[in-house]
Amino acid sequence: MGCDVVTEGTLSALLGIRVEGFDAEGNGEVSMPLDSRHLNVMGNAHGGAIFTLADMAFAAGCRGAGILCVSAQCSISYLLPGTCGPLRAKASPVRLGRTLAVYDIMVYDGEGRNIAKAVMTGYVLKKLDCGDAHD
Repeated sequence: MGCDVVTEGTLSALLGIRVEGFDAEGNGEVSMPLDSRHLNVMGNAHGGAIFTLADMAFAAGCRGAGILCVSAQCSISYLLPGTCGPLRAKASPVRLGRTLAVYDIMVYDGEGRNIAKAVMTGYVLKKLDCGDAHD
């Protein structure tokens, strides 16, 4: 696997998730439109779509930190219904260790309201050799 966050042919691609950016400190940001693909029967953003967006923010943050992780644990709290898009998720590292990476992820709706908060712990598989990966 290279140093890009790969989405082609994945669930993230089907949901229209875009990587907006990441940095060497391990922060990551992603966005997702909110259309009929993303809704539950009540017409709000589906919890699974919100979770996937948070997971991709985690992946972008790990990519920025130059590590390849697999999820080891996650908890998510849904705070408000997502009623307008696009949705955005921002991941910030709490701790980047040798074997574990712990992140806080906040998910926002199109009006900037915080609709979910996740805490994700990833098991570090390897350091990525990206050359100058943090442009």
